[in-house]
Formats: sequence, C-alpha cells, structure tokens
Amino acid sequence: MKMNINQIYYSHKSSTCMSKEGKALSVYESYQEAQNSARYIGNSFIPYLCSRCGKYHLKPEEFYCEKVIRVCNCVDHNGNPKDCYKTREDALKMVNIRAKAGIILHIYECPKSDCFHLTSRNVL
Repeated sequence: MKMNINQIYYSHKSSTCMSKEGKALSVYESYQEAQNSARYIGNSFIPYLCSRCGKYHLKPEEFYCEKVIRVCNCVDHNGNPKDCYKTREDALKMVNIRAKAGIILHIYECPKSDCFHLTSRNVL
C-alpha cells in the first residue's frame, strides 16, 4: 500500500514508557496515527492505548493480548491493580509469552467481573 506524506505521522519518544530493553517507546497521539505508522513500518504491529501515559504505542502482534479497561478492583499481592483480559484466549496468550521468560502463570476467572486474571498461585 502506497502512502502519501500526509498519511505518515511522526512520533516522539516517551519519557515514561520504556521497552524491556530500557529504550523509550514511540508515542502517538491517536489510534489512527499509530495504525498508519504500523502500516508504514510494514510489519505486524498493533496500536494500543497505554494505561500509564494515556497515549498510543505499537506492539508486535505476536505479543499483543487484549486487555480491558479495569472492570474490577482486584489487586495482586503487592496491592497493584490486576490486568483484566477480555477472553481466556487472550489470558492464555500472555501465559505463553511469560512462560518463554521462565515465568509460570495460571488463569482464573475474575470473581467480581466478566474478565480473566493471571496468578502465580496454582488454581484448581
């Protein structure tokens, strides 16, 4: 797909959001800007709204799991809000991603809402 110069959006680097390697993530002001940049790159990237900075970033499709806006007040053992996954399949995708890093997680259905959480505890 050929794009004209008006369809290319320039991003800037985040001062708050970093990759696992410690590099600043590119930031986009809108979903459309991020989506157009993903198309321009030519790889399979998914735009997502960051809960930390409120802007859009790109994530490789293979590492993207759809989370939902917090629909419950569940917290982890440190008191941090738990991520909510829309489907069991999205939660399982994250379990598999984390397993590659040696982290074993389990899926359970949220007792307070219609989403799924992850835990390091064994669940029945």
